[in-house]
Amino acid sequence: MIHQQSYGQLRDQYGQGQLSPLDVTESALAHAAGADRELNAFALIDRERALASARQSETRWRRGEQKSAIDGMPVSIKEFAAVRGWPTRRGSVVTPSTAAAASAVFVQRIEDAGGVLIGKTRAPEFNWKGVTDSVGYGVTRNPWNLALTPGGSSGGCAAVVAAGVVRVSMGSDAGGSVRIPAAFTGTLALKPTFGRIPVAPLPSAFHNVVHVGPIAASVAELADMMGVVAGASVHDWTSVGLETRTTQGAVAKLRIGLLSPSRWSDSAQAVKDGMREVLDLMSNSGFEIEEVDFDVRGASAIGACLYRQGCLAVLDSLAAQDLAHIDQEFIRFARVGEGATVPQLSEVLRQRDLFANLLSELLGRVDVLVLPTMPIVAFDAGRNVPAGWNDRDWMSWNPYTPAFNVTQVPALSFPVWPRGGKLPVGIQLVAQRAREDKLLHLAGWLEALLPIRLASHHLHNRSSP
Repeated sequence: MIHQQSYGQLRDQYGQGQLSPLDVTESALAHAAGADRELNAFALIDRERALASARQSETRWRRGEQKSAIDGMPVSIKEFAAVRGWPTRRGSVVTPSTAAAASAVFVQRIEDAGGVLIGKTRAPEFNWKGVTDSVGYGVTRNPWNLALTPGGSSGGCAAVVAAGVVRVSMGSDAGGSVRIPAAFTGTLALKPTFGRIPVAPLPSAFHNVVHVGPIAASVAELADMMGVVAGASVHDWTSVGLETRTTQGAVAKLRIGLLSPSRWSDSAQAVKDGMREVLDLMSNSGFEIEEVDFDVRGASAIGACLYRQGCLAVLDSLAAQDLAHIDQEFIRFARVGEGATVPQLSEVLRQRDLFANLLSELLGRVDVLVLPTMPIVAFDAGRNVPAGWNDRDWMSWNPYTPAFNVTQVPALSFPVWPRGGKLPVGIQLVAQRAREDKLLHLAGWLEALLPIRLASHHLHNRSSP
């Protein structure tokens, strides 16, 4: 399908007049409609808007007046974000169905750059968990195997990228919500430095742990999108003052910090195999690798506490009559945070500062910290935890990602298929604040050796892995 070509390939053909954004958008829309019957990954598809945008892009390319690297490229947006003219249902039937009057800053930047918005992708109710299903809208499925979850909360984003419907989908991440589904679907995801992509309009119930981030089919396309959506905005004070830097020189000069295996030794064998494969590649290519220690589970517990408080704030904002119509597990999850006192929350913030400082010191000694994204692989769709899991709290299987929300550093999940494995795993790369460039530099090197796979040919495979 023509829309599954890379941005670079499409730009070349647009520029030579061999292909038009309208052709590509028509192809993507047809694929979206067909794939969604199996995936349930779209909250809405807006054919008319997408085609109108594509026609405008076609005119610009014909005149040699294209706006950016993403001009004429189909893109989807997680349903958490305001998009002018579309409702912001946030995975719930109790939220207003009225159209947003204005778009979030990053969405407006995509449209201003000529990106073609084809629709919104599904998320669990109020983005509350690391899988994607909801009472009102059903279960979203993994294109590699429809019996499995794509993860969440940006599960719709990851599913449509893995299925090859779009090359980039914009999600959000308050505790791992772009990295979890990237690990489960074999896609690439970046949770940038806090503030790198403005979260506006403010405020968010998840205050200073929520980040906007892309899920992508390649490093180059992820970088193309970051070039459009990142940057300061007067509408989000946290976005001001972040310096953009560029890594120079050979990638093997990056100092690699391997998180002590004792911190992730209980991970699934497939995860350990994926880590070993990546580390062997690095070691054989001359990287300097130092084993380092950081209490990632302790930091993640602090992140989970603040995340749960965000969920509680959302719950408290709902009308009493709405409670019977929402995910009852969301209510249970959020109410665990009830009763926290101001001194207790102050201690949580103090602990956050301690962990953030320890991580900052560590990332002063190494350029990139390497650890698993998840300790497990994708499990049955429609469940909050794997079958037989000994804890009903979904965050119990997510011990490695919230740490980097609460410390506000950039973290990237790179997909690896362990030799002989039937499902992908995620390798998490972490760098100092504002050093996304180091992560992209290293991920680009990995991609050349471990190409990213799409799952479009697996859509009709319903057998268990």
